Order: sequence, then C-alpha cells, then structure tokens
Amino acid sequence: MGTENLQHTVITSMCGVCPAGCGVHVHLKGGQIDHMTPIKGHPQGIVCPRGMQAREIVYSPDRLLYPQQRTGARGEGHFRRITWDDAYTRIVDALRRIAADSGPEAVAIYTGRGNFEFGLNEMFAPDHTAESSANAVLFPFGSPNATGVGSLCYASYGMISSRACFGDYMRNVTEDLDHADLILVWGENPATDSPPLNLRRIKAAQKRGAKVVVIDHRRSETARATRAEWLGIRPGTDGALALGLIHVLLAEDLYDRPFVERWTHGFEALRRYVQEFPPERVAEITRIPADRIRALARAIGRARGCSILTYTGLEYSNSGVQAIRAVWTLQAIAGHLDTPGGKIIKMPHRLQPNRLLTPPPQNAPLPIGAEEYPLYYEVRREAHAALLPRAILEGKPYPIRALIISGASILTSWPNPALWRRALAALDFLVVINRFPTA
Repeated sequence: MGTENLQHTVITSMCGVCPAGCGVHVHLKGGQIDHMTPIKGHPQGIVCPRGMQAREIVYSPDRLLYPQQRTGARGEGHFRRITWDDAYTRIVDALRRIAADSGPEAVAIYTGRGNFEFGLNEMFAPDHTAESSANAVLFPFGSPNATGVGSLCYASYGMISSRACFGDYMRNVTEDLDHADLILVWGENPATDSPPLNLRRIKAAQKRGAKVVVIDHRRSETARATRAEWLGIRPGTDGALALGLIHVLLAEDLYDRPFVERWTHGFEALRRYVQEFPPERVAEITRIPADRIRALARAIGRARGCSILTYTGLEYSNSGVQAIRAVWTLQAIAGHLDTPGGKIIKMPHRLQPNRLLTPPPQNAPLPIGAEEYPLYYEVRREAHAALLPRAILEGKPYPIRALIISGASILTSWPNPALWRRALAALDFLVVINRFPTA
C-alpha cells in the first residue's frame, strides 16, 4: 500500500531528540512518525536539523531495542540478545566481583551528551557542585569515579573561566542580544545549536540594525545564515586576538574608566602585558589584517551594547581557559558587563525541580585526576576522564577495571582514539548504554 493511502494524524507534543523540549506537531502516517512541524507561538517552537531526522532516529534498523551480550572479541561486533533481568544480574555480579578484588574505586562510570536530560542529571547529581553532567549512581556503591563529557566540554568555559573572571558560573549569566547593537559570534555556531534559539535572536537584532561579526576559522553556517562580517582566524589564536583588541582599546582610550577603577584587579599589569600584542603582531599570529583588528576594537569600544557568544571554538584549544578569560576581560573593560546589550548577570539558580544530590563515598580515595586537575575537581567534584586510560593501562594512581559508558561514543569524541581503544580492550568489564551501537 502506498504511503498516500495511510491515515494521517497530528499529535501535539515535544521533540525528544535532545533535552531542549521544543514544541512540535508530530505528523503520523499509519501510526509512525513522518515528520514534525513547529508549534506557532510556542517559546521554543522550532524543528532543528536534528529534529528533522526524528523518523530516521526512531525507526533506524541499527537502533538497539534490547540488551545484548558480546559473544566474540571486543571490536568484532558479535552480540546475542539477552533479557533485561539477565543484563542487570550480569552487571551487578561483575561490579561486585571487581569491587571485592580491587575495591569499589576500580569501577567507573562515564556519561556523555546522550545523558543530557534533566531527569537523569538532576536525580543523580554529585553533591557540592553547581551543576554536573556526571552520574553519581556509583557513589553509594563506594566508587568516587563518576566522570563524563564535562572533562572535555563546558567546564573550562562555563565554570572555571567565568568564576575566575566575574565570580559566577555561566548558568547565571546571559548575553542581552535583544538590546545589543554589536554582536560577536566568536567560536560558536548558533545555527547548528539544539535548538537554534540564538540564531533567531541574532536575526531579530539585525532587523533592528545591530551589526554581527563572526570570528571563526571557517565561514560557518551562522556566518552564512546571517550574512555577517566574517573574520577568518587561524585556529587556536583567539587569545592573541582578544589581547590585540584590548591593546587598541587602551591605546585609543576606548575603555570604560569608571568600571576599571571600581571593579577590576591587576589592570596596570594587563596594560603592560598587552603592549606585546599590537595589531601588526596579532595579524601575524591570527592571519587577520591589522586594519580589521583596529576596526573591530573601535566598534567594541564605541558600541552601546556588545554581546559576545562564544564556546567550544575557544574551549577546544590549548590555553582555552585563558583565551576565554581574555575575551570576557575585553568585553568587561569595554563597558559591556552587566549592562544593557552586553553580558548580563541573572538572578542565581535556575529552577531545579526534583534535584537529588548524592555525596561522594566516605573514606574513598580521591577520584581519578583530582590531584592533576585541581581546578576542575574543585568546581565539578568528579573524576577527570582524560586520565582514565592511564588508570586502566598502568594502574595509576590505582587500577580501573570496569567502566560503564552511558550516552557517549568515546572513540569518536576524544583525542587519541588508539589509546582509548587499547584502554577499553584492557578492561575486565565494559558496559555501554546507548540507542545505537557506538564505536
């Protein structure tokens, strides 16, 4: 029977492809998803590129619907279906056996982007942290080794840099795009966000006359969608660009003197430091012409309100924390911190219903990486996944023998996949929880 003869029904719902909760009309044909359309007037009435592929995700022949047990060597891809009861029994028995032999700290859990759902994040949140993507389900078992994608993403931007710059976390800060007359999209790509809410706000700002500048090593989807001015920057040199812009602000007296006098520490040291970054030198480092650097600095200094959207383009680089701090220092001394059109400090603490904080196990050793990454541990109170391979392969500072990976594909998301492949192959027990068979 052709699809044109199948019954067509529409259900008003929310998209479930990511945790954003966008309002959608789900169009069904023959009882199956055909496509989705946004709910008009809904505050998040959006169907993004991921939502457009909902049918493929839900009905993919590769989607996992039942527990499976490996039957061959790791990496061969041979599995057999088992029952849920059998799966739970095998997991619990293996974890208990390893804990009895090597201590509960020999068991770790890694949670990824696939676990970004408030029901999971909030019900299993580690204690003594403002927010975390790690899962504390093993804390009562006795293991301190909860870790995840936060080791790779967000923490340096949203927690360490922001706390060092203005004493708060990014969850309590936002950019006032609706009142900005200059918007910098610096190492971020709102056009591919889930959902792309800021792209909508950027376009609205353009309609009322705001200027948009995209700073990226490629002409991104956002640059094309907004027809913005594009500054193509050499990857990893964003910190130098920020220091060069500060250099121009100070040299041309375009900074906010009252703000600097009242709210900054170490300003004269900063003034001396940025003398090493005149536009001509920064042009050699970043490959952005010196005249464009000067023009952008003047635009920032003269704007009534300058919002800066930045994220992984700076965070995923050497000295990412310092590059982000330089950008936010630039924004602040130009007079755009906690002012209309700039970076706004919100009322603290978004609503967190049903949040359950789990304290770490008493008398347990420190989690993996706590001593090597003390700033990360201070704000996240979790293990650092970068050192999991060392613990697995070398037993330092103690061995990790079992790993639960939930909502993540480590081999395709972390640097040095060959190292991770060796580490995963060396585990005594590995559990993967995902909708699809990952690498």
